[in-house]
Amino acid sequence: MIVVGAGPAGSTAARELAASGARVLIADRAQFPRYKACGGGIPLRTERLLPFPIGSVIEDSVSLLQVTNQGRNRFVKDSATPFAHMVMRERFDALLLDQARRAGAEFRPGTAVRDLEQNGGVRLRAADGFEAEADFLICADGAHSPVGKMAGLGDGIAECPAWEVEVRVPRSKAASYRATALIELGYWPWGYAWLFPKAEVLSIGIVLPPGQGGDMKGHTQAFIDRLGLGSTDIDIQRGHKIRFRRASECIADRNAILAGDAAGLADEFTEEGIFYAIESGRIAARNTLRAMGGDGSLERYQRDIDREIMPELQAARLIGFMFYGMLRRAARPWMLASAHTPFLWNAFFAVQKGESTYAREVARIPVLPSIAARMVSS
Repeated sequence: MIVVGAGPAGSTAARELAASGARVLIADRAQFPRYKACGGGIPLRTERLLPFPIGSVIEDSVSLLQVTNQGRNRFVKDSATPFAHMVMRERFDALLLDQARRAGAEFRPGTAVRDLEQNGGVRLRAADGFEAEADFLICADGAHSPVGKMAGLGDGIAECPAWEVEVRVPRSKAASYRATALIELGYWPWGYAWLFPKAEVLSIGIVLPPGQGGDMKGHTQAFIDRLGLGSTDIDIQRGHKIRFRRASECIADRNAILAGDAAGLADEFTEEGIFYAIESGRIAARNTLRAMGGDGSLERYQRDIDREIMPELQAARLIGFMFYGMLRRAARPWMLASAHTPFLWNAFFAVQKGESTYAREVARIPVLPSIAARMVSS
């Protein structure tokens, strides 16, 4: 069994497969630990998916959500208890990988796959001459998913750009952001900037619609300036992309499947994908074990994703259409209404904590799908 990609999806799949007795090779083009451009927000519901503690890599836990519209109409919502943990992805991913290796998975870093053959099984060749073959392949190689493309999977999945910077600030300044996630709205037609507190840096970034990648640096710097952090040192700045599977885009065949970011499993309200990456890794392992046990095919994986994850992504997309649609039409009234609407933020916190789901919250508002549909068509 080969897993390409040692991020949350790949390491989770490899751990569960190895723990069940499968022989697993994880290949990744990077040397670990490696920096990963990501806000690093881990909702509590994500932590609940893992059978081991993550306390050793938590940099902060947030219970306050501060929201603004381009620095205006500021309000703060308090979830009373933390709704998300903040991590640096290099440490979080290294922890997940370590758990996979402890379960028995073999890890080969620095393995850039250059060629993939599928003929009743899979055979990959790396740039350094390394070759490996197996009956099945899990492509968990990120939003660009070069190996997934070689396998002929993932065509047509939507995507958008994001930009991440790590800002180093004095300890006294960093303390003012503890336990608080900052979200700045007001980008057209949707998107947001964020500040997530970490132990030694502030992770600041932005996500924007397709075609606006060239504006990310300028918007991010303007956000940093509005925060009064314009003179601080930037440790790292890097772009990345986020993929969104919206319908029936192919993510599985008999011998190969896509998981995590490669499969476009991020929601279009928060643009968060780590929860879905880990969940898809679990589903990938389950289907691979079934195939190894005699079923002989990974094609059921897509049906399981469609049944277990896609309803959440579709519900989150509806919420995003409604939320951003109202913000576009009446920014100040919508911000004031949002500040004084307990249901919206209570529902958000409940989903992040794993006490509810997007699909359940959408079902409580039967008219939401029709509202979103009118906004899309108008």
